[in-house]
Amino acid sequence: MRRWSAVGVLLLLGVLLTGCDLLDIITDLTPGGGGTGIGAFSRIIVEYEIEMDVMREDTGVELRSVAASIGSIGSIAYDAVNHTYTAQTPLGSDPYVLITINMDPSETTIVYIDAYRRMSHGFDAWERIDRIIAENIPYVREENGSTFFRVDATDFGWSGLQMVEYRDWSKALYTEEDPMYWVVDPLSAQEAFNVDMDPYIEIEFQP
Repeated sequence: MRRWSAVGVLLLLGVLLTGCDLLDIITDLTPGGGGTGIGAFSRIIVEYEIEMDVMREDTGVELRSVAASIGSIGSIAYDAVNHTYTAQTPLGSDPYVLITINMDPSETTIVYIDAYRRMSHGFDAWERIDRIIAENIPYVREENGSTFFRVDATDFGWSGLQMVEYRDWSKALYTEEDPMYWVVDPLSAQEAFNVDMDPYIEIEFQP
């Protein structure tokens, strides 16, 4: 009897609501995915390029393109209450990656992002650190199933870049505390973004 009552309720809802409205209700009641936001995905890629003052230990300061493409590795945790996505490799892994992204409730704006990577390169002879912290990066497009958030030189007045850090060193000669190359002032990233001709920050959520 209870089963027939439930069926009757669903039939009544089908009469009173359009198909789209009924689908919305079912979707809202179904757990998982990204809720009303971007949905499920398998990987996050954070890319950026900004010209900044970089200190070279042997020759001094030079204007260089500080760029990175930081991709998540492994599973991604999703906090549906706070609209937060987190991807982290085990401590001590190489590369070590930690990406934290907090969205607004509609998940159409990245309210806060902190992407960090430490990795060996140059046949394991060198090591580098890349990190970016930014706020208020809007959704821009869908492409080949991926969802993109981006800011660049055309976004006049945008002021959400908090920090860009870069350090690079030969393992045989230098250390993280005393690297071969490093950004002179990581906290001046917004000023550098404002005067660069082609800066960009792009976050891709891959399906």
